[in-house]
Amino acid sequence: MTQTRVTRLFGGPGCGKTTALLDRVDEMLDSGVRVEDILIVSYTRAAAAEVRERLAERLDCSPRSLKGNVCTMHAKAYELLNLSRNDVVGESDKQEFCEEYGLDYEDEYDSSRRRSSRSTTIGNKIIATSQWLQRTSRDVAQWHAVPFQWDVETVRLPPEIDPNAQTGNKYTPTWPSDDDRIDVPQTIRAWRGYKGENDLVGFADMLERVQQRSLVPSVDYLVIDEFQDITTLQYAVYEEWKPHMDQALIAGDDDQVVYAWQGADPTLLLEEGGENVVLDTSYRLPSRILNVVNREIDHVAERQEKDFQPRTDGGRVEAVSNPSMYDLMRNVRATIEESDGSVMVLFRARYQMFQFMDEFIDQGIPFRTMTDQRMWTDRLADYIRAVEALDDETPLTGLQARRLAEMLDSAAFGTGSRDEMFTAIEDRQDARDVDDLTDLEIEPSFIKEYAPFAPTRSSAADMAHKVTNYQKRSMGAYFGGPYQDVDRARVRIGTIHSAKGREADHVFVATDLTEKVVEQMVATVEDPTAVPTVEEFTKHTDPVPVLTDNERRVFYVGMSRARKRLVLLENLVDGAPTLPIDVLLNDRPSDHTLEELIAEAQEPPVTAK
Repeated sequence: MTQTRVTRLFGGPGCGKTTALLDRVDEMLDSGVRVEDILIVSYTRAAAAEVRERLAERLDCSPRSLKGNVCTMHAKAYELLNLSRNDVVGESDKQEFCEEYGLDYEDEYDSSRRRSSRSTTIGNKIIATSQWLQRTSRDVAQWHAVPFQWDVETVRLPPEIDPNAQTGNKYTPTWPSDDDRIDVPQTIRAWRGYKGENDLVGFADMLERVQQRSLVPSVDYLVIDEFQDITTLQYAVYEEWKPHMDQALIAGDDDQVVYAWQGADPTLLLEEGGENVVLDTSYRLPSRILNVVNREIDHVAERQEKDFQPRTDGGRVEAVSNPSMYDLMRNVRATIEESDGSVMVLFRARYQMFQFMDEFIDQGIPFRTMTDQRMWTDRLADYIRAVEALDDETPLTGLQARRLAEMLDSAAFGTGSRDEMFTAIEDRQDARDVDDLTDLEIEPSFIKEYAPFAPTRSSAADMAHKVTNYQKRSMGAYFGGPYQDVDRARVRIGTIHSAKGREADHVFVATDLTEKVVEQMVATVEDPTAVPTVEEFTKHTDPVPVLTDNERRVFYVGMSRARKRLVLLENLVDGAPTLPIDVLLNDRPSDHTLEELIAEAQEPPVTAK
């Protein structure tokens, strides 16, 4: 077995890391390597889909044809293990186990229950701890190392720190007989036993099996993007695969780790050997914004220095203290009205995003949500365009006509039916010999024949069915407002995590945290009583006096999305722990005004002579 050549490709925000990675793949292909002999792994499905589409464009082929060679590590494990969908743990399985075990559990995908700023439900917390132990290759006995804080009234802590633990001789039980608190290790083992009894595997289980069984993809070249976000378990799989490869190319940025809470460890990238390639120019960040984000991330002790150059001089950074959601809405609205640039509004948590959407949605400005897919979806946009075309008596595409058939209330079809309209569209498609519905032209009279009571703009929201309340409100405001010419891609709203790999001209970042995030920070601080300016750092401390490296990397990702203007929002979300901007930029509280802090941060760092 030959020695595998390893190349580490480092790239900061906007440095074209994925482009450089694909350029390297092109070089492999130009040298005679077949695409079937290359496996490109990305951390998330969305990132893998983007790489797949970009590579397909270069190769002039269908992205679908590359699905087996460009995917997540879990997807490749799923394939190697020959699993089916029914083999994989779902939300209903977690719910069933928790109900049997008497634990509260919150369905992650239940749209009727939005996560709040409070700590995670106990059932979710224990299952997440089990996964974290697997991802970080720890034994169940090490459960208390997870970056959570546990309520001693609810769970039994390790005996050496639990105030209710009994001491005595070897015959003395650890816990009093009336102690009915949750035994976390016992519950984790029960959860794993439940999976085994029901022949179910989770994502971490897949990787463990691949590594334990030495299952290796049938390729000679391994490319891993976003390597900074891999866990110890994923690294073990990489170590299993690497000796079987002629070459391994790993790309990442240790400053942009956003999945530390899932077990991501940037030291795995920093300590991996091989040739180093560092990209030296950001094609996104202007100088003033680059200076600010560099100041923020420079407080991380262990990192790869990159020293990359800005896209251009200039840019603008602003800071706003104690704004309301209404103030933020007005700021975003003014940005849309006064410029042609794109806008991104970022929050640390989904519940904070929903609070802003409650305020913003009635403005009628179309937007995309990067986190929740039930808002301005492509399906909703097609319906809206179809209504506009009908109202203007202009042709529709076949896809827009189909959206009407799917989404119109049954009253719109009069004495006819929805199925009749579906059949008529399919017959028209066959008659015109058109494969893609977007290439099929449908005249308004055709729609009126099958849906005689199809709505105009004013009734479009009321006549739509199977839409969320948010979507209905959005349509009503959109058709009643002055922003119908605004492209919905101009405004994107989401969490910082969902913004990874994206950019916008104007980026608003709320610095508010959540109790769960602060709880994780407290759990990683060596001595909570030694944190400056507070007697003891707890999950209830507000404002937050310190920022851990993991959280600093998350905010670095959010701030570095900005191409022209960055707006930091301090103490925006009512009831959320506040991260002061001086702690964000200078790693400590200060008496400086926001204007002084931002003015200083935008200037180049002073170098020692």
